[in-house]
Amino acid sequence: MKMADKGRKNTTDLPAILLVSGAAQTVQYLQDILAEIDCPLLCLDRGTGIAGFLDHHHVAMVFCDLTLPDISGMEVLRITRQHSAAVQVVMFSESQDFKTLREVLRERALDYLTQPFSPDEVLASARQGISSYYHYLHQDEARREAQRRMADLVLLKKVGETASSGGDLQQLFDQILDSIVQSAGVELASLMLLEEDGMLHIASARGLDADVANRVRVASGEGISGHVVATKEPVLITNIDKDRRFTSLDAGHKYKNQSLLSVPIFIRDALVGVINVNNKVSGAPFDLDDQSLLMTIASQVALAMENFDLVHHLRRQTTALERTNEDLVRLNRARTRLVCNLSHELKTPLTSIMGYIDLSLSFYEKLSDAELQENLKQVREEGQRLDRLVTGMLRLFSIESEREIWRWKAFGVPWSIADAFQYFCNRMTALGLEIEIDIDEDMPDIYADQEKFGMAFHAMIDNAVKFNRPGGRLRVRARPCQQEGLEYVYVQIYNDGRKIPITALDSVFSSYTQLGNIDTEKPHGVGIGLALTKVVIDRMLGDIFLEEVSEEGTSFGMLLPTEQTYNILKGDS
Repeated sequence: MKMADKGRKNTTDLPAILLVSGAAQTVQYLQDILAEIDCPLLCLDRGTGIAGFLDHHHVAMVFCDLTLPDISGMEVLRITRQHSAAVQVVMFSESQDFKTLREVLRERALDYLTQPFSPDEVLASARQGISSYYHYLHQDEARREAQRRMADLVLLKKVGETASSGGDLQQLFDQILDSIVQSAGVELASLMLLEEDGMLHIASARGLDADVANRVRVASGEGISGHVVATKEPVLITNIDKDRRFTSLDAGHKYKNQSLLSVPIFIRDALVGVINVNNKVSGAPFDLDDQSLLMTIASQVALAMENFDLVHHLRRQTTALERTNEDLVRLNRARTRLVCNLSHELKTPLTSIMGYIDLSLSFYEKLSDAELQENLKQVREEGQRLDRLVTGMLRLFSIESEREIWRWKAFGVPWSIADAFQYFCNRMTALGLEIEIDIDEDMPDIYADQEKFGMAFHAMIDNAVKFNRPGGRLRVRARPCQQEGLEYVYVQIYNDGRKIPITALDSVFSSYTQLGNIDTEKPHGVGIGLALTKVVIDRMLGDIFLEEVSEEGTSFGMLLPTEQTYNILKGDS
């Protein structure tokens, strides 16, 4: 990269015009024209490193060739505009393509010159660029001055907004101190509260070592903060070395500006804390305006602390109502899906039953005994299917409404596992499922209503069979485990079938929830199996959850409490 300064006048304090082009003749042409502009001229023969160049040179505007030997001129334009909004960019090229012009202007270039360009065009763009550069600087300076003049109001606005928002008091204190540090321009700030031991503790601090802040304890009358507590008056010190009240204080790093300010926080005339600030970034001492501002902030903090519990309580209630409303909406949608699906589920066996009966009645004299017997068998199977659907729904409603009597006893999980596998043996065989059962020999008994747990476990195995693939695996594992010092039996039920998506984690155990869309595909079942299981497991004070699997398939885990664990959990609740 070559760089040259072609300024011919004493323009040390003036911003430069940068020429970026690999064409030496074009650069020389621009230099000759721009000699009239009272600015230094800098040259680069490539675009790489433009950001670093702008960091080290005072540049007002850039004339950049669209075609460069290393990177495109468009990239130089983007980097320059990202680096500084003040620096103006004029692009030039031999191309007269409208698409190129539109792209250049879209990237906020000041102008686009097509070669060959006239001296008047170049000078007009240069003067406009320098003017726009200074205009931006003046606007920026005016904006900073306005921001400085409104700093106090902005700070109070921030504190007021923070006082009416935030998740907890600690967050409130932290945000208030952040606002004080940023808007008031101080290096050190702390908010101290009177605790039950009668000492001031730092609730939040900025610019202090965390370990020091955690250890600080200040008694009434001790140091500046303690003096505020004892007198209930603010302390404004312009020069700590000349204030005889605190001659023993270290005025070194902690008070390097020699000035500090501490004000009390009152709630209903009771002093509850102190706000301290020191070390203004500007180096100026604190004054009465600063004290008035900090006293106003202290009032805001007091008001926020006083009303925080009420606001937080109202928010909790609002959140609870919103969640309840969402649950009701979701339940209503689920019930609508249930009605649609249940109508199909009930009509299917009823249609089969009526069909076989009509067939038998219409062709009674022509049917053989074997054919009649087969028709009756089909009617019986469809009737049993219909009975399971209705019974499952009624049991779920009954258990959810807590109308059922629970007959609690301790029993072994293997009995329920064996019963379920025996019940679904024919379906498993028909699907050609590979069965894996791994039960620990030294497993304790669980505590529940055996019939209801068996019904829940049947529902889990029913799902594992129903959603499995032909020839897939169905694995059940059971072993003892400890959770938070309590004894449980862990049971895993895995199948090789369809994987439940991560988006269904929150709803898979909800009543009437099914995999699949009733409008586009026919989901299996009526969405009560997992819901029924969860109701039973929850009543046992256990847990059921969906487990992550790396491969295809679905794995459910259950934590089933022993009698001792159940009694402990029941007592804690």
